[in-house]
Amino acid sequence: MESMYATLETGGVGLFESPTGTGKTLSLICSVLQWLEDRQKKADRAADQEEPDLPDWLATPACSQQKTAPTAQHKNQRQQRVQPKTVPPMAEGSAEAADKLVDSSGAEHLLDIWESDSDKPNNSGKHRLPRALDSSDSDSDTDGAKATWKSTPEDSKPKHRQVFFCSRTHSQLSQFVSELQRTSFADTIASVSLASRKALCVNDSVLKLGALSRINERCLDMLQAKPSKKQATGKSDQKPKARTAGGSCPFLRGKTKAKGNFKEAILAQPVDVEELGRLGRRKMVCPYYTARSAVPEAQLVLLPYSALLSQESRDSLGLHLKGSIIVVDEAHNLVDAVNGTHCAEVSVNQLNAAETQLTGYFERFRTRLASGNSRHIQALISLAKVLRSAVQVAKPEQQRVQTVNDFLFNSALDGVNMFKLLRYAKESKVLFKVAGYADSARQQSHSGLVEMHDQHSTGFTPPTGGHISALHALVGFMSGLTNADGDGRIILDPTACTLKFMLLNAAAHFSKVVEQAHAVVLASGTLSPIASLTRQLFLTLPPSAITHFSCGHVVPKQHLLALAVAQGPSGAALQLRHGERGSDSSLDEVGRLLLNICTCTPQGVVAFFPSFAHCEQLYTRWQKTGLLAQLSSKKAVFREPRAANEVDSMLQQYAQCIAQASAQQRPAADATASAVSPGNGAKHDSGSVGVCNGGLVLCVVGGKLSEGINFSDGFGRCVVMVGMPYPNPTDPELQERMRFMDTQQQQYVLKAACPANGEAQITPSLEAAMMSQSATFGCGSTGPALMSGSALGKGNHLTHAKGSTQTAGREYYEDLCMKAVNQCVGRVIRHRNDYAAIVLADARWGVGNAGVAPGGSHLPVGPLRKLPEWIQCSLTVCNTFGDAYGRLHRFHRQMLAATSPP
Repeated sequence: MESMYATLETGGVGLFESPTGTGKTLSLICSVLQWLEDRQKKADRAADQEEPDLPDWLATPACSQQKTAPTAQHKNQRQQRVQPKTVPPMAEGSAEAADKLVDSSGAEHLLDIWESDSDKPNNSGKHRLPRALDSSDSDSDTDGAKATWKSTPEDSKPKHRQVFFCSRTHSQLSQFVSELQRTSFADTIASVSLASRKALCVNDSVLKLGALSRINERCLDMLQAKPSKKQATGKSDQKPKARTAGGSCPFLRGKTKAKGNFKEAILAQPVDVEELGRLGRRKMVCPYYTARSAVPEAQLVLLPYSALLSQESRDSLGLHLKGSIIVVDEAHNLVDAVNGTHCAEVSVNQLNAAETQLTGYFERFRTRLASGNSRHIQALISLAKVLRSAVQVAKPEQQRVQTVNDFLFNSALDGVNMFKLLRYAKESKVLFKVAGYADSARQQSHSGLVEMHDQHSTGFTPPTGGHISALHALVGFMSGLTNADGDGRIILDPTACTLKFMLLNAAAHFSKVVEQAHAVVLASGTLSPIASLTRQLFLTLPPSAITHFSCGHVVPKQHLLALAVAQGPSGAALQLRHGERGSDSSLDEVGRLLLNICTCTPQGVVAFFPSFAHCEQLYTRWQKTGLLAQLSSKKAVFREPRAANEVDSMLQQYAQCIAQASAQQRPAADATASAVSPGNGAKHDSGSVGVCNGGLVLCVVGGKLSEGINFSDGFGRCVVMVGMPYPNPTDPELQERMRFMDTQQQQYVLKAACPANGEAQITPSLEAAMMSQSATFGCGSTGPALMSGSALGKGNHLTHAKGSTQTAGREYYEDLCMKAVNQCVGRVIRHRNDYAAIVLADARWGVGNAGVAPGGSHLPVGPLRKLPEWIQCSLTVCNTFGDAYGRLHRFHRQMLAATSPP
């Protein structure tokens, strides 16, 4: 907390690692919000010192009033917010049966007049002009709703310094709110939770649309729409219900007072997204727009990654990052989140659909469209045709990777102003208008089918199309084409019939966030490898601007045993590279390894494998050889299901098994089995150790169980990492990222070597570093083997023990593996009284590391050096499996004795 407070004082970037169970979330809350309060007090004291230039007989009362005014105002606001508000009930009959989606003229789908830059060269204002300016057509209720739910730029500016807390999922943000409610800051800090329309919408008829893009489209249309006559008067015999067409949303219309009361209520006490939705439904007020309107007054804003990382999302939500504090939790996912936010993919089917929709819309309204709209819509149609042609003419046998400029030149798109076209697509609402017209046309074409079905008995609804998704895919890819040439690549896949923009330079977009904020804090259980994170996000920042703090685990050192095992029970090396792990001998050796581990480990064992395919291969082989039956005699065997909806059921069965094993109090450490020295074969107890001695879960790296699941206490007394989960080295995206990082490294070296006169001095060491960039990356099993003996050297280079250099690309490749390993092994030991063992099984763990033991003089090298420090402190690299088995057996026997009740 002291380190984080100091980081907030000085500003810059802070990287904080705190294992689960060490109070990371609570530490973040207390340090950040305490700093925010202290900074506000300093500002108040500074304001108090500026005494007004008044006569002596007025100075004292004026100063006293100035000092007490802010405090009194703050207290009054808090009291008003916590007082219950009475919201008038919604008038019955505020909605009616839906009118036809489209009238005969289709006016609701007609675009507003758009004046392009070429029409008005000096025009720097708004380009979208309303079609009708007759005030007699306006509706007072609708105009009032728009004024209520739409804030001006001045209103959206924050009233004070803000803290933005981001995490990957809403459930993680809900956990943060729960921790915040336990502190005194819950009564003093105004906070608000933000989420997408899909997460906060309370209009059931809109939620039925399903897709986020369609929900967004309908919400915006209803915000602009006028209420029907019955909506306006509130006269109807029907009960209130939400409308999806022909009128405004009942949760938005005429809610000025209710919205104000609701906003004060959510600012008074911290509420998560789920509670915010429930409150909105109970008060009959839109929680999405209410939360957005509360942002300027909030001191703490909770939001998911996507809302922060996209400039478009920040602008739409009215987020101002200037001088703010940004806290990113679970930041080990941050680089992937930045890349994913700004990547874009479009398929030939989507291009066909987009072209069809745009062409149909243009043909229907061409005589009524303004000249600016006509030109831009025709440009979008041409773009869709050119992109589709680029995929169709490509050779089907291979993927093509091009720079952005090369793709534009090869496709004859270099003359198209993508920035201008993108601005039109985003500001003119053309996507929503075209998609709305396509939907209405589809519904009318199915009107005959509707008449042929009894809607009340069959629940028939016309099939929905992906109109808006196809248009968004087109515009998303067009947005990718506006990136700098060196920041991304275009991947053309003729087999999958797709075009993809892949972002390579995540720092190009995240730097905009860093530059605006006063401080950026990245926190996670483990951020290792740190060098990879800083290289991808903060390459241009000086080292003095980055603070790194890593705290140890709260558990005693003797509660963790970490073992790196290079040999199996039979003495054979665990050759688990991609090309060798499928052999019968390797599959059998892994089975014998797990059988011995299950024999001496009580309760639960969790094993991670590189892929579902490899896990299936092992399971099938064990069924054939009888190893599965032997494993089942020790522990109940569970497999991670591929379907996400089946994970909870499997975990419930596993939990019952662990509970039964704990109740029996038949620890496996008392079993008579033992492992023998290499070469004499594996021995284990052939009999069953009780009715149920726990469970074995076969998990997959990158699956649902590798992140976000806690295998605490008996659920994970041992976690086994089988193999090293290196990604496929032949993947074009991976190869491009590695080349990009090598190029960045070379540029960094050259820049560092350039003196003030700008002329680089090529020294022998610099020449060697530059030559290393041209080294080709070996595919298959060669790649990982080349990286197994590297140690951290000076500067940005990683030097092998024998003095050779490792390029940034190869380092990134190794980092991907170790990042996955760290997430898997971090599933165990979740609190201070917990204990567990970690077993890393692969021959490559032992290369250059044999003999390393806790407290020894030799630090681990190769990939092992990228394990979290709290694991390295308990790490032993075993020469034989017999050594590993003996350590594991003694560890569990000692821990059972130490934790058993007297």
